[in-house]
Amino acid sequence: MTEPFFFPGGEPGVLLIHGFLTAPGEMRPLGEHLAAAGMTVSGIRLRGHGTQPEELAKATWQDWLTDVEAGLAELRRRCARVCIAGLSLGGALALYAAAHDPVERVVTFSAPDSALAQHPLLRLAKAHAGIIRYIPKIGSDVRDPEARRNHFTYTKVPLHGILQIVALMGTIDAHLPHITAPTLLVQSRHDLVVPPRTAQRIAARLGGPSRVFWVERGGHTVVMDYDREIVFAQTQAWLSGDEDIA
Repeated sequence: MTEPFFFPGGEPGVLLIHGFLTAPGEMRPLGEHLAAAGMTVSGIRLRGHGTQPEELAKATWQDWLTDVEAGLAELRRRCARVCIAGLSLGGALALYAAAHDPVERVVTFSAPDSALAQHPLLRLAKAHAGIIRYIPKIGSDVRDPEARRNHFTYTKVPLHGILQIVALMGTIDAHLPHITAPTLLVQSRHDLVVPPRTAQRIAARLGGPSRVFWVERGGHTVVMDYDREIVFAQTQAWLSGDEDIA
């Protein structure tokens, strides 16, 4: 659940990026679905994730972006066409990367924008980062009980890591108009982490065609939660170019 994965296949190549505090395993079922459809799939692990919270306390958002860029470069050595998809933090990194390293198509799941930096938890972390190093992770926004049990996540949160998200979110909006690749924004109506209206705000700023796909039952981690099979099918169609983007 915590290790990167790679499934060789045909075109396109797809880079999958997990979310904050988690690991590649949360993207693996989607990766297996895309691989079964004939795509080449790479699920990377962001610096400081899937090990111990102390490792995350050393990582910067620039480290995470470097990991994404390395993953794209490796896929380009194997595939002529490359797409990118990410969950939450991974979605923000996918958008940032797509603005600077042209890809064929983009999919985000529960991606935040700059407004997330105003979230009370993030503002609290910023105010106390010099005093407190870690806070406990409270609760889960995975609504499916079985999926919640199988979801790897750190149980304590390095405030340094939260500050990295604040810094990344402070830059993200300026890059959105530079994204010209067709972009699918998958968003749950019941997301307790990223306000659902965020997907519409991101779509309005993008420089290329986009579509918002609403998930009706799952929570923030839409690739593991209720309706995940619908999410997988929509993602496959979009990355294959079968989905209407008019």
